[in-house]
Amino acid sequence: MEITKSLTSAEGVDVVCEMSGNPAAIQQGFKMATNGGRISILSLPSKPVTINITEDIVFKGLTVQGITGRKMFSTWQQVSSLLENGKVDVKPMITHRFSLSDFEKGFELMIKGQCGKVLLIP
Repeated sequence: MEITKSLTSAEGVDVVCEMSGNPAAIQQGFKMATNGGRISILSLPSKPVTINITEDIVFKGLTVQGITGRKMFSTWQQVSSLLENGKVDVKPMITHRFSLSDFEKGFELMIKGQCGKVLLIP
């Protein structure tokens, strides 16, 4: 969350695509979205997720959409196009790189919430 605040001058991001299903990540997604932003949920959480609807949706004027089936595939195509054309730079989100054999280090950071995106390199 601190990285998002610093990269957006504390404004937050316009679009959050939540794909992990982790309750903490879902809650963070709602916190980091800017006023008038959009949350697209592509994950299937294994347990209920608590969201402060008043603070994190209504007062921020967010649009929340669950995506399944054909919509999911068109969303992936859109994101792939944005990445391929260089319109979205994900490099600032990558905070750590580990060899595949050191995957435990990456998972430890993720569990503790001390990272952004962790890359495991074969």
